[in-house]
Amino acid sequence: MRRVLSLFGFVGLFVGALIGSGPPAVAADDACLAGQLKAAQVSVSVRLKHNGEDYTKAESRMVVRVPKSWKPAPDLLLNGDTERYRTAMRCVLRYPDDPYPFRDTEARPWPPKVTVKEKWITLEQRAVTYVDDVRDRDFGAWRITVGKRFWTLNLMRPPALDKAWWQEITVDLGGRAARTVFPTPTEGSATHLTWNRAKVGGKPPEVQVRLQPPAAKALVTQWREKPRYVVESLAWLTWDLTLFPALLLLARMLLRSPVGSPETPAEEATRRNLFLWAWLTFAAALAFELDDRMPDLAGDYGVLTWWPTYRVAIHFVLAVCVGAALCLFGRPQVHAVVAALVAAAYPVVVACAPQLFGLPAGFWLNEYDVEDVERLRQTGGFLWLALACACVAFVWLVGTVSALSRLRWAVHVQSSGTPGRYRFPWWALVLCAVLAVATVAVGVWAAQNSWKQESWLSAHDDHYGRWHLTYLYNKLAWFPSEWPDWFDPAISSWYPLLGALLAVLAARTAAPGASAFAPRVPEILIITVFFLEASALTPGWYVGLWMPLLSVPLILVTGFFLLDLGNRRSVLSRKLESGTRLRAAIRESDRQWLIESARKHRDLHAQLRRVEQGDQDSERDELEEKLDELHRWNPGDTTSPHRDEPLPDSVDAVELALAWGPRDTWWRNACRAACFAALLGLPATGIKFWADRVRGPLWGNVARDRFGVPDLVDYIITSEISWAVAGFLLGALWRVLPGRRGPAKGLGLSLVYATPVAAHWLISRAVGQSIGTWGLHVALTVLVLTSTGVAMDIDTFRREAHYWPTKAGLLLSVYQLRTASVQLAFFVAQVVALVGVWQQLKGNDPMVLIQRQDPTGTQGGPGTGGSP
Repeated sequence: MRRVLSLFGFVGLFVGALIGSGPPAVAADDACLAGQLKAAQVSVSVRLKHNGEDYTKAESRMVVRVPKSWKPAPDLLLNGDTERYRTAMRCVLRYPDDPYPFRDTEARPWPPKVTVKEKWITLEQRAVTYVDDVRDRDFGAWRITVGKRFWTLNLMRPPALDKAWWQEITVDLGGRAARTVFPTPTEGSATHLTWNRAKVGGKPPEVQVRLQPPAAKALVTQWREKPRYVVESLAWLTWDLTLFPALLLLARMLLRSPVGSPETPAEEATRRNLFLWAWLTFAAALAFELDDRMPDLAGDYGVLTWWPTYRVAIHFVLAVCVGAALCLFGRPQVHAVVAALVAAAYPVVVACAPQLFGLPAGFWLNEYDVEDVERLRQTGGFLWLALACACVAFVWLVGTVSALSRLRWAVHVQSSGTPGRYRFPWWALVLCAVLAVATVAVGVWAAQNSWKQESWLSAHDDHYGRWHLTYLYNKLAWFPSEWPDWFDPAISSWYPLLGALLAVLAARTAAPGASAFAPRVPEILIITVFFLEASALTPGWYVGLWMPLLSVPLILVTGFFLLDLGNRRSVLSRKLESGTRLRAAIRESDRQWLIESARKHRDLHAQLRRVEQGDQDSERDELEEKLDELHRWNPGDTTSPHRDEPLPDSVDAVELALAWGPRDTWWRNACRAACFAALLGLPATGIKFWADRVRGPLWGNVARDRFGVPDLVDYIITSEISWAVAGFLLGALWRVLPGRRGPAKGLGLSLVYATPVAAHWLISRAVGQSIGTWGLHVALTVLVLTSTGVAMDIDTFRREAHYWPTKAGLLLSVYQLRTASVQLAFFVAQVVALVGVWQQLKGNDPMVLIQRQDPTGTQGGPGTGGSP
């Protein structure tokens, strides 16, 4: 009897449990009042775009018309921070029984648009995602499931709208026919499918489409999978793996070929700095790439399986060690060393004993571990972690500034031996500390913006608070890993490397016996590396891999072809009657004679043109005799062996002066042109900044990127440096470049920039990728270089500036009236080219100055906020 009663009791409990499981679903239905949504009208669409994108782009649009009789309908009009708004939105866009929806694969160009009419409230939502990995990607009412070769697109209907009238469902496959389609569409074509329902009633279709994306877009998603991530790492390291031996060979060549004998202390110091910096930056690049890949290697191959457990601690120690190495190289003054050591010690202590600061033992925080979250709140662990991150940034900033200081002062070294301590003012320490704190604070602000985008429909309760804190904390825990990945290639390696190369050039040009006319072979090689690193356009993002080396051979071939052409066809390569090239005959002491001869030549030509109009033969013969006298090598130095030799037929005094340039040495010509290019490049930097950082959704992305704001500042600085380096290259090669006028020299040099971009256009068309704004960069480069050439020509005749009311008048006189129209037409052509590029950009989607946007979320890229 007891067994029977027990059996009945168990059955009763089981039935009660089943009955008890019903109310949550009913409560969810009651919360959304799904019965009142039967009259709602729904239209959804999705559009895939493969061609012209680096990754497949998927755009979703959902329009829902709900009757005003639906009780929560007015809540759709409330502020987005209200709980009633979030609840109503979850009903029509998501799953109402999930109070904490979270999407890090969806970006919304703008918040949902809500409009009101007589009987209806209409809601329109747009969502975008980019398929760049194998994760399932939920966006809008759709889900993309990525396979190795086939993708599946599913319609994910909100349950509250299951009984609504789904009027139209549209799928645009981006020109690709589907592999399978279910159910059969109502209308459309192989690549554009539509399901229509003419009247209310019936169950909406369970749309599922299977497609095969282009091979390039499918391959992009696989690079983070085993074992392809090794290929991705090697691709990222190709530049470093090539640059490192190039710098070592360059340092060895400098050791074997000093300017004079013996090697000056400045040459020795700058060469040693270049050698040490090559080793330091290469070791850092390898260490950080290995750190990024070790969790994958540990999980897939069992290599150092303890690495993922202590990943954050390793990040801290590794980042501090590299920052300390930068300080060791920079050798700043004692007070800077002490500050860096104190700052470096704190993150190491945090990494070794996180519990002392209220942090979890493994650093990663779980929102469901209430005890850890509360301990973090009570002890202020978040602030302690933020301080450790700021200390890491501070050590790196001090190391970078001190390295730049060492490279700068090496040019002025007067004696050989171990370098001493380099000056590091106290205000620089304060500035480094402020920048470090600001960087961490901006990173937390960006994480908060991402959180708003990804969890915007989540209910705000106690769990939400813990979840929110956990998200921000875990984002911050990634800082010691992400900081070197951004700061090292963008700033701490790039700026000092340019400084090291420039210091080597400065030391060699200041050494006794240095060439004043043009750079020799060692200097040409240094300038080549300098140009490739700082200014050359090296597009190389193909099928998800970074391959900049594809552009380098084209740049080198074009550049050396241009030099070879200049050695044969430039003005100063022409020969006198004795066979001596003009470059061997001309000296800086001849400048006064050149300028005076050029002015007389212009005056005589102006008189000759007036005589031609009056047809006075006697005056014409006299003027031609004077011009013949000027067409001889006749400097003030009467001891010149080439005195009275006729100049080459195609060279006159004006062209000879312009070819020599405004300064006495190639180094000073280079520095002068760099200043002109940096100044003239300011408007170009503004245009590039708009095109690459502001246009369309780009500006909204800045607020969600941890280093978005610092990157804006870095972009402006690096852009100006790239223009200055372009001008430096033009000035350094001024006397050996082909072309009789500055704009012609600048235009020729622009070919070095245009050639890799032309190849990029061909490859991008072949793989169906975006060409980006490289065309705009080429057009701006042409404009800056030609304008710099004009400025150099004007500066060459600067002694005549007081004779002319404007620079334009002097320019027309120098170029002579007959060629002024040609020069004007040339600049008009440049403006037309810029307008053409503008129209090209205007045709792209979107084309707005700054797109209004919720300052939150990612563009469907990989998330970095949670623990691995």
